[in-house]
Amino acid sequence: MALIATMMSYFLTLSIFVLQINNQLVIYLYLILMVLILIPVVLLTIFSAFLFIWNGLIVWRRESHSLGNLLTLVIGILLIMMPVLFNLLNHYLPNNKIVTFIENVSYSCQNYLVFWVLAFLASYFLTKIVKPKYNKEYAIVLGSGLINGDTVSPLLGSRILVAAKFKAKQLAKSKKKMILIMSGGQGSDEKLPESVAMKAYAIKNGVPESDILVDDQSKNTYQNMLFSKQVIIDNGLDLQKGIFTTNDYHVFRAAGFARLVGLNIDGIGSKTSKYFLPNALIREYIAILVKHKKFHFCAVILIIIINSLIFIS
Repeated sequence: MALIATMMSYFLTLSIFVLQINNQLVIYLYLILMVLILIPVVLLTIFSAFLFIWNGLIVWRRESHSLGNLLTLVIGILLIMMPVLFNLLNHYLPNNKIVTFIENVSYSCQNYLVFWVLAFLASYFLTKIVKPKYNKEYAIVLGSGLINGDTVSPLLGSRILVAAKFKAKQLAKSKKKMILIMSGGQGSDEKLPESVAMKAYAIKNGVPESDILVDDQSKNTYQNMLFSKQVIIDNGLDLQKGIFTTNDYHVFRAAGFARLVGLNIDGIGSKTSKYFLPNALIREYIAILVKHKKFHFCAVILIIIINSLIFIS
């Protein structure tokens, strides 16, 4: 949100500056630049419903047929159906105040969600750009589910390999060794703790066993950070000289949990398959909305109140 506010202030300042120059050529060039920036945004907005449906069908074909993997497909259908529904209602119930009120509330809530989507995407791209310094003492590798209860999945493996790659680069650049903390407990459908399987995977990929610590109790991202913090303290490492690794779409939310437990550390993310990225980002977005549900609930109530006052007047 802070990044979007900063960008908007820069845009406003630049616009005022261009108008104050009062040079027609500069103004025309500025308008052309704005049009070139807005064209892809407008096209993306217009075709977003169809892109969501297309992505949903790809995910459905390549991944498991779960409700979570239906997200982009459902959103795409809703984006198409909502305008159609209100057009039909306005056609058969012209000038109906109740229909107008519901339509205004629906589109206001949609615009509110779009604002937070932009804030979330800005944060996502920011985490891709900002790179940690090579002066760390540890890296927390966040766990994920095991395949068949005992095998590291490609998704989880990518998190481990990103940490191992950072460790190797740091050693080459600054000659400073670092510890990898494998964080993940044992799920009800797993034969061993995730962290134990992660440690074996890391050793297989060239990480010395002496450079690996384990948190085998955590069940979620919050516990990953909380229990790993205790491992860090127990081993005399500097709490603030670390990073965590996860998938790129998960870095922003995981960073929130890190700060919640007192770890002021950044994260690095492994790449996610392009076809699965929209679905993964939407899941993360929904998870962040749920995390701050009281704030968003109050915002929606405010939207309804404002539209009610307009409706009454």
